[in-house]
Amino acid sequence: MAMTKRPKRQCSYEIVNLEDMVPQDHFLRVLDKYFDWDFVYDEVEKLYSKVGRKSIDPVVLVKIHLLKFLFHEDSLRKTYENLKYNTLYRWFIGYNINEEVPDHSTYSQNYKRKFCKLEKDLLQTVFDKVIELLTDWNCLDMTAVYIDSTHTKASANKKKNHKEIVKIEAKKYQKELDLEIALKELKDEDLTDDEYLEEVERIVKCNEEVDTEEVIGEKEIIVSDVDKDAGMLYKSDKEKMFGYNTSVICDNNNYILTVDTNGSNVHDSVSFYDSFENLNSHYDISQIKYFVGDAAYLTSHICKTIIDLDMIPAFPYTRKGYRKGYFKKYEFTYDEYNDIYICPNEKDLIPTGRIDKNGYMYYKADEHDCSECPFKEKCTKNKNKQVLRHVWEEYKEMTNDYRHHSDVKEIYKKRPQHIERVFADGKMKYGLRFTYFRTKERVHRELTLLYACMNLKKFALHHYI
Repeated sequence: MAMTKRPKRQCSYEIVNLEDMVPQDHFLRVLDKYFDWDFVYDEVEKLYSKVGRKSIDPVVLVKIHLLKFLFHEDSLRKTYENLKYNTLYRWFIGYNINEEVPDHSTYSQNYKRKFCKLEKDLLQTVFDKVIELLTDWNCLDMTAVYIDSTHTKASANKKKNHKEIVKIEAKKYQKELDLEIALKELKDEDLTDDEYLEEVERIVKCNEEVDTEEVIGEKEIIVSDVDKDAGMLYKSDKEKMFGYNTSVICDNNNYILTVDTNGSNVHDSVSFYDSFENLNSHYDISQIKYFVGDAAYLTSHICKTIIDLDMIPAFPYTRKGYRKGYFKKYEFTYDEYNDIYICPNEKDLIPTGRIDKNGYMYYKADEHDCSECPFKEKCTKNKNKQVLRHVWEEYKEMTNDYRHHSDVKEIYKKRPQHIERVFADGKMKYGLRFTYFRTKERVHRELTLLYACMNLKKFALHHYI
């Protein structure tokens, strides 16, 4: 084969059709065909005047922002720069080859001056419309949903920080817990059936009328000097950083259903409630059979919340908090009929009737039994053994029982293929590892659009190409 040497580039003119330059099987064609962008006009129409200079099409601004995540651009400014010569980008936003593209500051100024005044955030609306598209095309499989959270590095120097005293908010279920504690304590009193019912009605009525304190204490935390909403994340004893914690729920087809953002110092069991409320308010949760999460969500109230709604929790077992060389709590048998614990030496631990503010009941062994017990060195250093049991402990026990069922085992094994795969794709392909934005509101806005783009691209690639 003879070698070909192309001539030097010369100025030439050609008549080209931008439509022919975009492959027919490209996923952007699917998005352009199936996703209706007209809702953007309806959302922002009231922000524009009927007269005056023509503005840049707001749909164009939204589409450009989507391109940033769809093609993993480092920044929105770089995306606007690529618009100048990328024919695929131009086709998607509806611009001709020689048409002048908007400046990179256009979107930020429009959001700052116009879009932020909307009752509902525009990018959240985009996410909701994507979910509507998935619902219309029966893409969602709600048989099992998976919850987890991942960390995104904040745009904040970890060395520039200070300490602040912040208020500790009460648990979201505190009022429900107070009612349960009051009803448990009532059972220990010697009352007739009628007196018991009267007391129950009185307690329930008082619980409804009394407002729970929103603040229960104070604590000291490390706060960033440049982004106060970011939380300090300790990845190890030596490594730490400021970041944001994104709690996500996805379905059986890996479509993201909810997105909630908090500082990295917020535990998963706390962020669960916003995510679950979001899921409950936007979807028909009666379709959900299995609710899958990791050990961070294995708390008594979370188990109660899921089981009371006729869902099966698929959580792993955790042994955190046990001292090495001592008996574990599961080695003490609970007798539900007599409401006692039986220790490995077959001695009884009797309830004291005391319930602390966190809902834990105290069961204590007799000092005489403990003093003569041959297993005391493996049991306790105190005079007698004490075991705590939460007022909703039975829900946690039910969850631990579910994990032995074959169907729950199979569902939990699929967790890495679903929610963990979502996070892996987000970090490797969509820029989820870090953010250039600051404040919780702006970070949440960007991450919401990021997950919307993941849903859109999955819809295009897996269904209609």
